[in-house]
Amino acid sequence: MAYQRRSFLKLMGVGGAFTLLPVGLARAATTPNPEDRAVYISASAGDDGDYYVSAFNASGKILFEQPLPGRGHDIGLRPDHVDVAAVERRPGLYGLILDRHTGDVRAKLHCPEDRRFYGHAIYSNDGRYLYITENDFDHARGVVSVWDAEDGYRRVAEFDSFGTGPHELHLMPDGEHLVIANGGLHTHPDRDGRTPLNISSMQPNLSIIDRRTGKLVHQAALKHDWHKLSIRHLDVSANGTIAAGFQYQGDLTNQVPLVGIWQPGSDIRPIEAPDTVQYRMRQYCGSVRFDASGQVFGISCPRGGLVTFWDAQTNDFLTHIAAPDGCGLAATDRAGEFVGTSGLGNGWRMDAIRRKRVELPDDSLKSQHWDNHLRRIIA
Repeated sequence: MAYQRRSFLKLMGVGGAFTLLPVGLARAATTPNPEDRAVYISASAGDDGDYYVSAFNASGKILFEQPLPGRGHDIGLRPDHVDVAAVERRPGLYGLILDRHTGDVRAKLHCPEDRRFYGHAIYSNDGRYLYITENDFDHARGVVSVWDAEDGYRRVAEFDSFGTGPHELHLMPDGEHLVIANGGLHTHPDRDGRTPLNISSMQPNLSIIDRRTGKLVHQAALKHDWHKLSIRHLDVSANGTIAAGFQYQGDLTNQVPLVGIWQPGSDIRPIEAPDTVQYRMRQYCGSVRFDASGQVFGISCPRGGLVTFWDAQTNDFLTHIAAPDGCGLAATDRAGEFVGTSGLGNGWRMDAIRRKRVELPDDSLKSQHWDNHLRRIIA
């Protein structure tokens, strides 16, 4: 949706701050919402330390729950196929390939002894290869492993991520390059696998590699003063704009940006919310997701209990919506609209344009504690 002229819909933010939205998007928000027939899928947990991959419909009705051997994290969707990849939260040892309709296990992935999965996976556009971020912990080196889905998910290669602690990765719009959020945190399974061992010397970055050769094509880092900003999560719009969310490894009162926009070939551009919202973000960003139009992206802040929304064209803060322990975000097919989930069992449909949040009506959603990430499968 192009900006043909600049008009604004005023939405009141906290602390008296106004947020501004293009009138074209405001009109989109007032049109009737077509019935959402998509399925939403996420890692989840029960009340007794039991873990699942769970799917629910647009009303919040749970469709299946597949038990997991440990806590899951993100879900990779194989294009035009029933396969979805569930990868264990860092430091992970298991990966499961599930049927997106039933949750049945179709294949198992085993991490090499000297590696650990880092929770995120993405398929190539043709569905043949699955890419997973990993930790080569003995060498403090990030790795992207490559698995051939047409050969029983055999591990066929690994590439350097060109950083430490790689986490989320995505395909670029050309389908030939991968962008990787190298969080900069070195961990080791002998030290519980999650405790950072190098905060004073962190070097987070965003890197783009050729998915076939592993060659580094672009890389960008924040200025040295912000080296404690772990770059963890990202999303990519159809025009190649990369939005990233950071997790600060320093004091809660330090003034640092938590959101960045990157156009490959240039520097990462940090952007901030108004002071009152910025403080409520609690130095921690969870999920990043562009909406269907590519003009708006949402960034969840589960520690602060809110989801923030940003203008991808002007790099301005738009608004926020309260979401207690909310982290999972998936864009619907409607401009400015997202479905969100929380660790408290909530599910919402959120309209970033009208700053509206509606609870999903089916109570079965509340039987699970939803993990950090959410994916939408078009029916």
